[in-house]
Amino acid sequence: MRLTKPMIRAFEYAVRGENTLARLAKALNCSISWADMVVNSLEKEGFITRKGNYSIKGSRIIFEIANTPHALKMNELFFQYPGISFEEILADSKLLFLSAISEDWMDIETAVELSKTSKFMIDRYMRQLKNRGVVTKSKQLYKLNEKAWPVLKDFLIAYRNYSEISGNVKWKYNEEVLFEVNNENSLQGSSTGFYKYKEHGMKMGLVSMLCLLPERKLSKEEIFVHSLFEIKDTRTLHLALVFYIKNKMKYSKVMPIAMKYGKYSLFENVTKILNTKEEKLKFENMPEFDRKELLRIAQIYGVKNV
Repeated sequence: MRLTKPMIRAFEYAVRGENTLARLAKALNCSISWADMVVNSLEKEGFITRKGNYSIKGSRIIFEIANTPHALKMNELFFQYPGISFEEILADSKLLFLSAISEDWMDIETAVELSKTSKFMIDRYMRQLKNRGVVTKSKQLYKLNEKAWPVLKDFLIAYRNYSEISGNVKWKYNEEVLFEVNNENSLQGSSTGFYKYKEHGMKMGLVSMLCLLPERKLSKEEIFVHSLFEIKDTRTLHLALVFYIKNKMKYSKVMPIAMKYGKYSLFENVTKILNTKEEKLKFENMPEFDRKELLRIAQIYGVKNV
């Protein structure tokens, strides 16, 4: 992910119709060669494409918005929030920080580790982002203010997850990609999630599998957090709960990983379920918990004292 102030300005001018190098250079008040460098950067990041054209006098090449999810969302930003200077919100390390906190609550330590942005830099622009209502804070956790900036959230997630990999991307940040494939022959990198449960005493039938690139050895805590992306119904919720209990996992080890992958709120609800005495419980954006179903699945996998 890379967006500089000149790239943001150039993209906005392109949206407004300055779609040749000569026009863009004039709008940016720079040389054609420098404008060409900026366009190259936008093209490399999947924001614009070039194509031949003979309808504009003096230019045989024009550029237009790429048909990528993040380019289309970036275009929408300029129309949804007219008058906003996105150069002051999205340029350089601000983009990396906001992308890190775009999905869920995260502490500064996790954001620093994920974005590779120093705490000093984050502190420098935090007040500005909070004053603009871009970032919201609860206790010592931060999150993008999705109520005020829903299109910005969509853009950040679309750009962060942009990949040409063969598979359904569930989460991506720079070079690390968590994605879903629909058969074992398509597995790449490190298999993870429910597919990896079998190595920890819980073999099950699956119609899809998760992979992580680049390949590396995964802890059982990482496998568990990755499986949270696969919770779709009551069965998958209770499988994840049983795996957590069976492997005697600790909140303190799982939470930092859950934060990294944007699953803080979901994991918090998982721990509430594990501590409840209720027979049934339902949280927003989660399948319903049913104690009888939990006990049934626990019995299948030989888990006692549930």
